[in-house]
Parts: sequence; structure tokens; C-alpha cells
Amino acid sequence: MTSPAEPASGDAAPASHTATPARRLTDPLRELIALVLLGANAVFLFVGLIRLLAPAEYSTFYGRAGSGFFSFAGLEAAVLPVLAVLLATHVAPVAQRAKLITQVALGEYAFGAFLAALTLLIWTVDRLAKVEVLDAFLGLLIRAAWLAIFVSGAFVVFRVWRTLYFTPKPKPAPGMYGQPQPGWPQQPAHPGQPGPQGWGPGQQGAWPSAGPQAGYPTAGQPGPYAGQPGPYAGQPGPYGQPPSADPTQAIPRQPGEPGGPAGERDADADRTQRFPRED
Repeated sequence: MTSPAEPASGDAAPASHTATPARRLTDPLRELIALVLLGANAVFLFVGLIRLLAPAEYSTFYGRAGSGFFSFAGLEAAVLPVLAVLLATHVAPVAQRAKLITQVALGEYAFGAFLAALTLLIWTVDRLAKVEVLDAFLGLLIRAAWLAIFVSGAFVVFRVWRTLYFTPKPKPAPGMYGQPQPGWPQQPAHPGQPGPQGWGPGQQGAWPSAGPQAGYPTAGQPGPYAGQPGPYAGQPGPYGQPPSADPTQAIPRQPGEPGGPAGERDADADRTQRFPRED
């Protein structure tokens, strides 16, 4: 047996609220106020940098570094940027320049953190060099507390930027092993191996087979020995006959050429010719 459902409490808050007249008046000003807060903080950082670098009367660089720390990590530098980001991103509707406001606030935090760390290091070294241990210890405690507030605001802004407005670069898809990347020419296959389309030498439509080139002896043919005399450089070739394509091919002798068949017969006739005797 089930119990009847309990009536809804009349004290429950409604699901949605209508905008109040005051909000309708100030809502268009949120983006402008956020930009003003960022601009004011930028001016404070710039003035603190000028005071750190510009020499003043009766002041040293180490003393200016100790006081300039609060210009870079003080109340204004820690609160104004995060307040601007909250106004632009945490109140509906989100401001049109919310991304720009978040990026500028993050840049101001980075600039202030660098100068705050630098001035803290310079001031601490000066205190320790002058053997003012107690002053250095108390100063470090105070500055550590301010740094904690500063880092808290910077972390909030960083999380908002990283989650909402950071777009990582797409990584190129790696190609499979053995496949050429698109846009690169394919390498020709070695002789005797099929090409990209599977054709091999000797097939119809394929490239000619890589045989021995004309004029060069192949690996299996015996070449001339080192002791054999070669042709003389001054001997002219036979007239009207093209040079042989293969250096090992024998050139037939011409009928009128010395050393040919007709020449040999003439030489034999000269040797057997009878000479008249002179008595």
C-alpha cells in the first residue's frame, strides 16, 4: 500500500525568474565595466614598471623592487582581472567580447606574475646580503600570502580560457606504413618488380624490360684480356659502314681492304710471281 504523494511546498522557489528592472538597466553595461577593469589594471602595471626602472631620490633599486612587488601582485592586480572575467562569462547572457576579455585578463596575470617573481627574488637577495634575516622572513610571509590570492584569481581565469576558448591544433593523421602520403610522387619500382598497378616487364602495356644496353658487355660475357692489343688509334674504319653496336661483334672484311680474301690472294700471287734473271 503506497502513501499518497506529498503536495509540493509553497515555499519552493520558482524555476525561472524574470529579470528585474535594475538588471535590465545594468546588463548592457557588463562588457563595458569588464573592459574598464582590465584597462585600469593595465595602467597600474605600467606605472609600477616605470617606478621600478626609473631612479628616484634617496631610493635604491633593491628598495624599489621590494615596494614594486605589490604593484604587480597586490590587491588590484589579483582582483580586477578575475572580476572582469566573471562579469563577462558568469552572468547570462555571455558578453560578446567574453573571449577577448578572458585572453587580456590572462595576459595581465602572466605579466604581473613575471615581474612579481623578479622583484621578490631581487628583494630577498638584498635582505639576505645585508644579514637582515628577520625582515626577510616576515617580508616573505606577507608576499607569499599575496601570491596565494594572486594565483587563485589567475587559476580561475586560466580554467575558463582553457575550457571555453582554447582550440587545440588538429594533429595530422599519420599515413599507414608503406603507403605514400597524398601529394607526393610515387617512386618508380626496381627492374623486375611490379609497379604500382601490378604490371611487370614483358607484359602488354608495361614498360620495356631492363636488358643489357647496347655497347656495354654484360656480366656473363668474357671481356678482352689485359694482354691483348687493341685496335690502333690511327686506323680508320671501313668507309660507308656504320660502327658496330657491340664492341665484341666481328666486322666482316671488305673485298678491297688489306687483310680480306682478295687481299690475301693478291699477296699470295706476289709471293709466287716469277722474277726474270739478269745474266
